[in-house]
Amino acid sequence: MQTRFSPPDLSNAVENSVGPYKLALVYRSFSVDQGLTIHVFGPVDGEEHEILRFDCFKNHPHYHLGFSYLDEPRETIDDPDPFNWAAGELAQRFPDYLARARAGCELPENWQELTASAIEDFKSSSPDLLPG
Repeated sequence: MQTRFSPPDLSNAVENSVGPYKLALVYRSFSVDQGLTIHVFGPVDGEEHEILRFDCFKNHPHYHLGFSYLDEPRETIDDPDPFNWAAGELAQRFPDYLARARAGCELPENWQELTASAIEDFKSSSPDLLPG
């Protein structure tokens, strides 16, 4: 697989692992939008890729399936609280998103417990990521 995107800047990220998957929360700001982003990295065909990206932006929240390796269009997050929506989706439907991203699923049996712990860490850390 060919990498189509530069790796994201995770220098200020809050990171957690759920089995072989790395979840990273960062705050991103652009001239037209800003907000928290949840990155999900993990194995796809024996290589590490960015599998999911939930851009919980203020103006145009959306998510990507197979971010670094598929040409799937982004999907709109139609919820007034996109960060909590994305966190809830991962907590309840992580395997479904991996399948939709054609990434396979190598989640451990206790994935829900590990994901819930990662999300709680993200929620407690998110105010620290917001610009002052």
